[in-house]
Amino acid sequence: QREYLPVFTVRDKLLDVIRENSVIIVVGETGSGKTTQLTQYLMEEGYCQYGIIGCTQPRRVAAMSVAKRVSEEIAATNKNGNDTQSSKFNLGGIVGYSIRFEDVTSEHTKIKYCTDGVLLRESLKDPELNRYS
Repeated sequence: QREYLPVFTVRDKLLDVIRENSVIIVVGETGSGKTTQLTQYLMEEGYCQYGIIGCTQPRRVAAMSVAKRVSEEIAATNKNGNDTQSSKFNLGGIVGYSIRFEDVTSEHTKIKYCTDGVLLRESLKDPELNRYS
C-alpha cells in the first residue's frame, strides 16, 4: 500500500533534497504520506545511525495513532519467521511516541513521534537536540 501514496513517486528526489540541504520544508496534501512514509524513508536510508528520527504532531492522539500505524507497517514489512514476534516491532520498539506524562520509547527506538510541546521541553534541556539525527 505504501507504493500508492503520492510521496512514493517522489521518494528518491525527496531524499536527494534532504541530502543536499540542512533544512527543508515538506508540503503536501493530507494523506500523501508525509508523516508515515518520510520517517521510514529516512530510517531506510540510515539517518538513524547517529540519532533518532523525530516527527512532531500537533496533538497527543495524532502522535499515538501515527506511531502505532508506522510500527505496524514496519512489522508487516519485516516478516522473517518468528522475528515479527520480537518486541522491537511492537509500539515502543523501533517506533515510539512521547506525549505529556507518557513516553513509549526504548533504547531500540529509531523513529519517535511526539507533540510539539514534548520537543520544546527536550530543547530546553538539550538546545542542540543531540539525540536526534
